[in-house]
Amino acid sequence: MLGEMENVHGHITIKGTTAYVPQQSWIQNGTIKDNILFGSEFNEKKYQQVLEACALLPDLEMLPGRDMAEIGEKVLGARDLEGYRNN
Repeated sequence: MLGEMENVHGHITIKGTTAYVPQQSWIQNGTIKDNILFGSEFNEKKYQQVLEACALLPDLEMLPGRDMAEIGEKVLGARDLEGYRNN
């Protein structure tokens, strides 16, 4: 699909949409909420569903500012969030 391997036999058919999610996490500078929305329009019900599905509610409880906490390269990164979770 990504051209990482050569197809040596048969056909590849993709129906619908696909997404590539690398193993290395990537966080943009901004709030946790900004990173979740990633430019999409805010919908309270859908946003709460995402927080629950990703089990983020307990993590947000521990952070000052909850989902408005600033994260990114020079602030609070993914490894820092993992540290909060493991304590």
